[in-house]
Amino acid sequence: MINYGELYYDQYSKFLGQPFDREIFENNKCMPNIQVLKYKNVFEECYVYNTLGLSKYDDVIGSNLEVSMVVDEGFDSAAYILANTLYYCLANQMQMGRGVAISGIKNVDHEFAQLYNKDAIYFTDPFAFPEEYSTVLTDNHEKNGRILLAIFITTSEYEYFSKHGADLFEEILESKDVDPFHIRRDSVL
Repeated sequence: MINYGELYYDQYSKFLGQPFDREIFENNKCMPNIQVLKYKNVFEECYVYNTLGLSKYDDVIGSNLEVSMVVDEGFDSAAYILANTLYYCLANQMQMGRGVAISGIKNVDHEFAQLYNKDAIYFTDPFAFPEEYSTVLTDNHEKNGRILLAIFITTSEYEYFSKHGADLFEEILESKDVDPFHIRRDSVL
């Protein structure tokens, strides 16, 4: 049996070093916990948050994956918002992958949503990391794992994504040279 927690942790250690902290989130006593590991000094003035435990739900979300998030502010709230968003996806049996967005951060942390003008999380393929970071290899390559990147987006960006899809949304982010790790950034729309 493959120990995905160990494989993901080794992947994180290889590319990010050792976490300086972690938080454990529990949805209920019957479901496995989701941990969020925290890393410093990967990107300048940012923290990287990586989940452990989401891969235990591959039958629910349709894929063996974990999630990374990079932020330059909102350090006290980011892990909590990320974990709650993932539990929402699990509760609604959502298929996870590139091009999924969840709105409603204001329902989880109203102050955060208001302060940073971000009310949704968008999931995409990792960028700014080495290319090999996003795939977690198993010995037999039968069920390799992968890592998604979660970024905070505004309500208007979420609406644009909902109307036009992932490709056009990501094109507009790229054309406007958006730094999605910068929480206080203005909306591209």
